[in-house]
Amino acid sequence: MALSSCPPLSRRFILLAALGGATLGGAALAGVAPGHAADTPAALPRIGIIGAGQVGGTLGRLWAGAGYSVMFSSRHPDELGQIVAAAGPNARAGTVEQAIAFGDVILLAVPYHAEPGIAHEHGAALAGKVLIDADNAYPFRDGAVAREAQAEGVARYSARLFAGTRFVRAFNSVNASSLADGGGGDTEVIYSYTDNAAGAIVAALIKATGSIPVRGHDL
Repeated sequence: MALSSCPPLSRRFILLAALGGATLGGAALAGVAPGHAADTPAALPRIGIIGAGQVGGTLGRLWAGAGYSVMFSSRHPDELGQIVAAAGPNARAGTVEQAIAFGDVILLAVPYHAEPGIAHEHGAALAGKVLIDADNAYPFRDGAVAREAQAEGVARYSARLFAGTRFVRAFNSVNASSLADGGGGDTEVIYSYTDNAAGAIVAALIKATGSIPVRGHDL
């Protein structure tokens, strides 16, 4: 029967059926089973780590073990083979530039006196990234920049240094050795942020280390 000869109500049902078939066909072409598109899990963010000492090495290993793709970086990436091997198949090594380009989330785990230089050299590349600052400022080691940061408040000072990022302060209040075996489920990690979405991402990363996220002060 031609569509034009159908009663108005019948024509509506035919059109709805045709539209429904097109929608289901589109889902099948996209490789998604009809009715399950909303159930597809979001991809885990990739993590670039600047600094491969105890903090960066421990967190990177835990995140890689939890299924995150991780890139460790330093000025000498060819020396990171042991750390990468310990972290497993989800880990790799690269330069600082490569880790920043690789990561949706960047962990900053370096001596505090290195932060101004990193901000100056890589600030443009870091813009828009979720940046986790795990550094602490010690005047005996870091000199004048540590004294300036402590006078202003270390988190606020660092947030200002990396003003173009989605800045989160986390993992600076715990010893990395307490996280080495996955936190044990009772280690609390304080985290502070101004971007709610970035805060949620970092809360998930804290949980992935076997720890409990605890909201800190606003920055």
